[in-house]
Amino acid sequence: MDRPENAASPLPIPVKRTIPKSGRFHHIPQTDKGTEIWLLTLSDLLMLLMIFFVVLFGLELEHQRKTKQSLQATAVVQTEPKHQEGLAHASDIPHPSPAKATMSASLEKELIAALNREKAEPDILIERIADFVVLTFPERIVFDSGRAQIKPSAHATLGKVATFIRERPYLAVEVQGHTDDRPINNMRYPSNWELSADRAMGVSKALIGLGVNPTRLSVKGYGEYRPHVANDSDANRLKNRRVEIQFSILPQS
Repeated sequence: MDRPENAASPLPIPVKRTIPKSGRFHHIPQTDKGTEIWLLTLSDLLMLLMIFFVVLFGLELEHQRKTKQSLQATAVVQTEPKHQEGLAHASDIPHPSPAKATMSASLEKELIAALNREKAEPDILIERIADFVVLTFPERIVFDSGRAQIKPSAHATLGKVATFIRERPYLAVEVQGHTDDRPINNMRYPSNWELSADRAMGVSKALIGLGVNPTRLSVKGYGEYRPHVANDSDANRLKNRRVEIQFSILPQS
C-alpha cells in the first residue's frame, strides 16, 4: 500500500552509542587538597618562628649594647684616684720613688720658670701630684663658655708650653678636658663629655701646630665626672671648667 504524499515523516530514533574504553582514557584522580593545606600551615608556622627568633636576637643585642655602655661609663668615673668629689684621700695617691719625686720637683720648677707664672694669669695652676706635674688652664683663659674654639689670647701661653714639651723628649703629655655638672645639650654637644673631649682635642691640635710631635700626646674628655672641687657654687663650678695638661717622665729604656 502506497503512503500518502502528505503523510508526516516518522521522527528519528536517537541511537545511544557506546564509546569503547581504550588505554588513552583513564580516570584521573583528583589531587588531595588536604596535603596542600597542611604544607601551607607548616610554612606559616616556620615563618612565625623565624620572626620570633629575629626579634629575640635583636633584643639580646640591645641588652648587650646597654650593658657595655653602662660598664664604660662606670670605668670612666672610677679610673682616676685623684678626685673624690673634689679631692682624694692622701692614702689613695701612690707615693713616688725618691728618684722620681726629685725629677718631678725639678720638672715643676722648670715649668713655672718657662711660663713666667708670676707675670702670667694668676689662675693658671701648676702642681705636682705623685709622679705627675699638672698644668691647669681655667676655662675663661682658653675658651668661651660652652665653646671649644681656643681664644687668640691663649696662643702665646700655649706656645710656651709647646716649647717646654719640644725641649724635653723624655716627657709624655696627656691633655684632659673637664666641665662642671650643669648639663649641656645642643646640636654640637649633646653632653658635657663631647664638650670636654673637643676642648682637649683643640688644645692638642694647637700644640701639634706649634711643633709638638703627635705621638707624644694623648687626649681624654672627662665631662663633669672629675671635679676639682665640689659643684656647690658658681665659683666652684668655674674652677671645675678647665683643661689640664699632665706631664709624666717616660721610663728610661
